[in-house]
Amino acid sequence: MKGYSILASVLALVIISSVGCAQQEKSSQSAEKTVKSQILQVDTIPTLNATKLELTKQYCLENYGVASYKLDSPKIVLVHFTVIPTLEETVAYFQKDSIESSRTNISKFSQMNVGIHYIVDKDGSIYKLVPDTVIARHAIGFNHVSIGIENIAKDAADLTPAQLESNVKLIAVLKERNPGLEYLVGHHEYNDTSLAHYKLFLAVDESYKPHNKPDPGPKFIADLREKLKAEHNLTFMK
Repeated sequence: MKGYSILASVLALVIISSVGCAQQEKSSQSAEKTVKSQILQVDTIPTLNATKLELTKQYCLENYGVASYKLDSPKIVLVHFTVIPTLEETVAYFQKDSIESSRTNISKFSQMNVGIHYIVDKDGSIYKLVPDTVIARHAIGFNHVSIGIENIAKDAADLTPAQLESNVKLIAVLKERNPGLEYLVGHHEYNDTSLAHYKLFLAVDESYKPHNKPDPGPKFIADLREKLKAEHNLTFMK
């Protein structure tokens, strides 16, 4: 009986140790998963200066009625593709302070150049051009509540799987950083008055209205929503 008691104790210890190791391994895997979800390589390419910030402030006063360039409570992630085929050309375009006069449909409403918060290159590399806390001019009527992502591509067919993956990771991080983000909208959807996000539209000048855009296209945005749900359990309104 004494030998049996000792054996039972040893077995019990082994079982407890095994359970403890399993729990520790599970905990480590969970922690590792959490850490991995927070790691995102983003390189910064500054495009702001004092002139552009002043133009942004003026733009916001003229179009949103508030003399501030601050993006305090973003509600929308708005996804685009560039049409411009390379990262270098795209960055050079966004680094200009003033909008080109040839863009007659928007230049009459402000001299502020168009801008974007993030660019995703064709290989999936992510670049930050404007801080999340500063308004960028990328979507008529929604700049005051949106974070913009540009994907380097000539058209929808030019978008890559690597860009899709990086958009998923970036948006997951943005949501973690900004819990108030409720909407994920493709640029081709932003002019749809039937969608829920449109209630956030704002324009002091009623003639400054959104117009139809093709980017990034129905397939890319549908795949993006599907992967955000499957991989991060994130669902956004349109």
